[in-house]
Amino acid sequence: MTRQFLTLFFFVLVVFRGQAQTDSLNFPDNAKLPDKFQKAIKEQTKEYDRLFYRDSSTTKHYSVPFMLDKIDNDSNYHYIFLAEYWIAFHHKDIIPDLIKRLTNKKEVGLANSADLIIWERVQAKQMQFYGHGGISNDDLFTIAGRANRLLTEITGEDFGHVSMYSTQEQLETLQQNWIKWLKKLK
Repeated sequence: MTRQFLTLFFFVLVVFRGQAQTDSLNFPDNAKLPDKFQKAIKEQTKEYDRLFYRDSSTTKHYSVPFMLDKIDNDSNYHYIFLAEYWIAFHHKDIIPDLIKRLTNKKEVGLANSADLIIWERVQAKQMQFYGHGGISNDDLFTIAGRANRLLTEITGEDFGHVSMYSTQEQLETLQQNWIKWLKKLK
């Protein structure tokens, strides 16, 4: 009985500690951005202007809650693709929310991904392989994979990838690495 209680107590302590760390996440007001982060913002901004110039007056102004809803609930790849560039204008507001999502294994699915390749999904016959295309090392079928992909793209950092087989423990470790990175920006 005592052993079970201690195990349960330890589990609850770890869960609440992790929750408390992500609840208090904020992008530092006077953050010192690493060179590769600044470079990524510049490149994403330039590419956004090239790709979305016709509708940039609309898409650039999508709100953070709107984009988070698309990341969390919409299988249309269009919004993930757009978010990879949109984030350059909204990184301060969305990065803490993306870090919070790194442990969310909810599977949203992925539609209209054209020639994108996620090898595990191709092998599982959940995605068609057209013989060419861009490769994602993160599983964009899941919220955690989408969050990690966006964080990696905008910051230039790489703390690992989210696969369709990632364990909760692996995702928590990945999240902790991103939290440490964010805190170092002060």
